[in-house]
Amino acid sequence: MRKALNTLRKDHIRNISREQLDAAGAALTNPENEDKLREALRQAEFEPLEIEALLTLPSFAGYGHISVKACRKLIPYLEQGMNYNDACQAAGYDFQGSQNGEKAQFLPASTEEMEDITSPVVRRAVAQTIKVVNAIIREQGESPVSIHLELAREMNKNFQQRSELDKAMRDNSAENERLMKELNELFPGRTVTGQDLVKYRLWKEQDGRCAYSIQPLELDKVITVSGYAEVDHIVPYSISFDDRRTNKVLVLASENRQKGNRLPLQYLQGKRRDDFIVYTKANVKNFRKRQNLLKERLSEEDGKGYIQRNLQDTQYIAAFMLNYIRNHLAFADCSGAGKRRVVAVNGAVTAFLRKRWGLSKVRADGDLHHAADAAVIACTTQGMIKRVSDFCKRAETTAVRNEHFPEPWPHFRDELTQRLSACPQEDLMKINPVYYATVDISSIQPVFVSRMPRHKVTGAAHKETIKSRLDDTHVVQRRNITELKLDKDGEIAGYFNRSSDTLLYNALKARLLAFGGDGKKAFAEPFYKPRADGTPGARVQKVKICDKVTSTVPVHDGKGVADNDTMVRIDVYYVPGDGYYWIPVYVADTVKPELPSKAVVAYKSSAEWKEMKDEDFLFSLCQHDLVRIESKRLMKFKVQNRDSTLEKEMPVNKILAYFEGGNIATGAVTLTTHDDAYIADGLGFKTLQKVQKYQVDVLGNYTPVKKEKRQTFPAQRR
Repeated sequence: MRKALNTLRKDHIRNISREQLDAAGAALTNPENEDKLREALRQAEFEPLEIEALLTLPSFAGYGHISVKACRKLIPYLEQGMNYNDACQAAGYDFQGSQNGEKAQFLPASTEEMEDITSPVVRRAVAQTIKVVNAIIREQGESPVSIHLELAREMNKNFQQRSELDKAMRDNSAENERLMKELNELFPGRTVTGQDLVKYRLWKEQDGRCAYSIQPLELDKVITVSGYAEVDHIVPYSISFDDRRTNKVLVLASENRQKGNRLPLQYLQGKRRDDFIVYTKANVKNFRKRQNLLKERLSEEDGKGYIQRNLQDTQYIAAFMLNYIRNHLAFADCSGAGKRRVVAVNGAVTAFLRKRWGLSKVRADGDLHHAADAAVIACTTQGMIKRVSDFCKRAETTAVRNEHFPEPWPHFRDELTQRLSACPQEDLMKINPVYYATVDISSIQPVFVSRMPRHKVTGAAHKETIKSRLDDTHVVQRRNITELKLDKDGEIAGYFNRSSDTLLYNALKARLLAFGGDGKKAFAEPFYKPRADGTPGARVQKVKICDKVTSTVPVHDGKGVADNDTMVRIDVYYVPGDGYYWIPVYVADTVKPELPSKAVVAYKSSAEWKEMKDEDFLFSLCQHDLVRIESKRLMKFKVQNRDSTLEKEMPVNKILAYFEGGNIATGAVTLTTHDDAYIADGLGFKTLQKVQKYQVDVLGNYTPVKKEKRQTFPAQRR
């Protein structure tokens, strides 16, 4: 912010409106095209001098939340050379946005600061973080020495922004997968590495040229010849701690060594420098990367603040938690702890360290990678950053070439990998004998992922599509003809009242038969109702289909029905001698005078379901409730993601798993393993030997739940 205010000096600042600041912020938050940025700022009625000043900013993200009034109060102090925090204090503002409160051993669950959070996503994240911190303190029996935070980037974004971010991540993953496939085809028999992928992607982005010498790079040598081409950080990593692709280029190894820990324009001289500038301006499309490549020098402020800015997560949610913990939590006395007890670490830094420490992150393998991230975040101390920075500086200046990347302690990767395995006790004495000689290894248990159950009653009471009711088990609804298919007798499955228009029915059937019963192919082109004389009539898009239904909600005074929408929970019963049953409870059931009493019977309508007795009730299961199940036959849990490196199936006789939902048509339930790596979709419930509900705390400790009382809703208590 202080750079933005210093840029717009008072001697040329006009009466800039809030709307203009918002427009500038929107334009500069995600700059990809300089011409579009310039035009957006021109339309916001900024002067040419102001536009040029604003375009020099690395980013305008986060500046718009400070008012014009505040800007005008701060500028005089900034012009005196004050830092932003000093200027805020001189102007009478609280730089941190929070006041120091009374500190205690545990974090308070509710404060005035919490009331200011408007985003439900952020509020939930903060509440869960407070629970985890307090639980750890209780578990350890003493206050922490320091706390390191890393929070998801999308926490402070709305649903649409989170969706766009998720799509961008999926698109990036798909692009990497596509390029990896290309590499495997180009270099058959070679084990393609992640670094090969980075080189290949940069090689394609740079049109096969070295970013500094502009000379062609031979792809075969780039991938297969060690020491031919290297990935370089444009702004040296020892200075910036920026490992994003916008700070990376592919260059000849000789160019990389000669550049050292300088900027490209500090390294290149004479005609080479001029050619580099012309080529970069003409060919580098990414605005951020072009800015880095054409940076003339690092100011004293850049040199001091680069690492800190890229280390520190300054997003709202991280900044809030940092201040909240710092202001309310009493830390343990420790002479070696330093001044900064709470650090919000940037995810890009931990990602870099994780890679350099050899910790692969395969999201498709489940959620245990979060535990590995936590260990990396805890090790991202000021001392470790200093060691890494010094190492990178030595590597950039070619002083050291065979030195190993700094680790938190010897064999850190091996020990962490073992502790995250299914058998964490094995080989620990071999890996770290000094430490584990003082520890009861038999007490070490596998990491168990804790999930928050979804107990809240939300969602629609029924689906939007309204159907005509024929009887208790059948409905009629209009369906697109592309969904039509043939039954085992060669007739159109479920077609309603075919005798009402045999000409149309026979024409539809003939078209389906011609395409092997595939409705999508058969009616890919428009279909017209045949007239008696054989000429085409009106276009047909939908026809009536009769469907069998299991459970529905009456609408329009009983004239129509709709499918139930959100299932709130299932109520589990055990009938001696007959096995386990469950009753689905939907949102629509929460407003009825009585709870449903009939349990699902596979492949039967709700009218044929089995009536349950109150004394046979065991407990209710909401999404993410933990259960232990046992079966005589092997239950097959299948890997959730096809990209996973895990075994495709995990057969078990008994397991602790999280409940995800039930299927009223088959009577089966869906369960996932604690780490979300495997799923049992369509698990027969009635024949299970044992089903036991468990309570899980935020640290993953679980205990069995005794028999519950069936909970009602306000409508049933009147």
